Amino acid sequence: MPSMIEPDARGLPRRRWLAGALGLGVAVGSLGGCASVPPADGEAAADDGTHPPAPEVVPFSSAVPGLPPEGWRPYVLRRDLTRTRYAVVRDGTRRVLHAQAASSATGLRCAVHIDPAERSQLRFSWKVRDVHPKADISEAVLDDAPARLIVAFDGDHTRLPLRERLLFDQVELFTGQRLPFATLMYVWDGGRHAVDTVHRNHRSSRIQYLTVQSGTEGTGRWLHYQRDVAADYRRVYGEAPGTIIGVGVLTDADAMKLQFEAWYGDISLRPARA
Repeated sequence: MPSMIEPDARGLPRRRWLAGALGLGVAVGSLGGCASVPPADGEAAADDGTHPPAPEVVPFSSAVPGLPPEGWRPYVLRRDLTRTRYAVVRDGTRRVLHAQAASSATGLRCAVHIDPAERSQLRFSWKVRDVHPKADISEAVLDDAPARLIVAFDGDHTRLPLRERLLFDQVELFTGQRLPFATLMYVWDGGRHAVDTVHRNHRSSRIQYLTVQSGTEGTGRWLHYQRDVAADYRRVYGEAPGTIIGVGVLTDADAMKLQFEAWYGDISLRPARA
């Protein structure tokens, strides 16, 4: 998800992935009405935050090729942009999620209810066609990425600083949904930032980006990751995480009007090994 809240250089609203995607949604400039965009042919309706959470992240490998995966919902970030296209495809012997972004920034999310104290080992894989060297998650006007994996956490919102609570209230006012207590986003950056670098969102400290891949090395092939989300959360936020309420993916190319293509394998959260 991105400078999900920051306006671009022309003053236009930039993103909307956090006040509804992942339980997440993004508060971007003008927030109203984003979920009302009708789906394209073959696409699921945009997420409205009312779907019950699953006990596991729904695997892409169980879906029908050529269609969006069951259990995952798109979230429209800006009505004036085309959608990033997501569909399950065959890649060799695997069924994976294929994402195509063309000046677009739609996310895909799966609502879950998972205790990270019991299942903290996040496993995921992705492949991207290419990476733009100027893409930079720390700069609002350059904040595009070929691949992102997003984890949203619940928590006690009354503990948030006044500034954050005001932002959350604004998002809820315009979207009818509440931002998650905290969001951790694993990203593929353009190359400026080293792996394991952390950057906060431009408008909210409750959205943090953790670079897991940077630059062009690894493009065109499958890369596999295992992260301890509880440990990553403690490192970023300085405390133990609450319940995981959403997992999502985002291939976005709207800030610089680019074209990105990515593939995502199954995502899982498993118990730590003894």
